[in-house]
Amino acid sequence: MSVSVSKINFMADAADIKKEQVSKTEQPTQAAAQNPLNEQKDSFEHKGNTEAENISKQQNQQQEKKKTLKNRVASIAKFFTATEEITKGTAKGAIYGTLTGGLIMAFGWFKAIPQGFKKGNSIIKVFKHPFQVIGSKTKITAGITAVGIAAYNIVKGFLQANQRRAFIDQKLRNN
Repeated sequence: MSVSVSKINFMADAADIKKEQVSKTEQPTQAAAQNPLNEQKDSFEHKGNTEAENISKQQNQQQEKKKTLKNRVASIAKFFTATEEITKGTAKGAIYGTLTGGLIMAFGWFKAIPQGFKKGNSIIKVFKHPFQVIGSKTKITAGITAVGIAAYNIVKGFLQANQRRAFIDQKLRNN
């Protein structure tokens, strides 16, 4: 059952070596041939690539490096589409957030006008300095709401941009 060093293929699997050794010395029994545990590789054994796999990997890498005109146009389209969607989301967030925060502050101001008069402020002071009349809870609520709405629209724009990029990739792969 000795095998010379010149006949060992170091890149082969352990199962192939066992099969060669067994075929030279004796035929396996039917139970041993059906047992899948005998053919499994140990996790510490070397898992080598054959030359054909190495060549195919190199060809795939070269193909990935080469960009066709179609791929270049698609990447430009993805960039502009993503930029457009993110810009739209940011603009919507800024506008809707500002409007919502302003409306909350306006309602807080209308609610605070009677309290401003009760404190002894004049009508001119209540209208000239509305932020002094509005309570701090209203100011904080308006700010948090404005930022929340802006963040929601920015994230929504980013997700929409990802969806558009995926659509362009799908069209590129299918055509």
